[in-house]
Amino acid sequence: MDPQFDVFKSIIEDFIPFHKIIGFKLLEARENFVSLLIPYRPELIGDVRRSSIHGGVIATAMDAVGGAAAITTLKHENDKLSTIDLRVDYLAPGQARDLITEGTIVKSGSKVIFTRMIAYHDNRENPIAEGRGVYSVSRTKPV
Repeated sequence: MDPQFDVFKSIIEDFIPFHKIIGFKLLEARENFVSLLIPYRPELIGDVRRSSIHGGVIATAMDAVGGAAAITTLKHENDKLSTIDLRVDYLAPGQARDLITEGTIVKSGSKVIFTRMIAYHDNRENPIAEGRGVYSVSRTKPV
């Protein structure tokens, strides 16, 4: 197992308290790409009549995976990242099933990082949401 993957996994799953509450699991991480899983739990339901996942959970997952993809571009432990803008387009109701999100870097600049994200259940070709994230980055200058 890649030690860097293990560290990244620990950051995503254990270090960020809100991620622990949601239950994020890191599926894949490489430069410019991250995939996260939210295992289904009944507490994630937003519409009890349709048993669909709350839109806020989906938006949270999109922001988390976009930010995680942006983190793959950071080079120093003191680099900082924060969300500037997040757009989520809901394409279909989230079902009472595991949710997978993927984030891909579109452009990584010196001050701003742009990402594209999708959310789906079983098949990435059948997304339930897609989005774009813009993240402010403060990169530590090399010494």
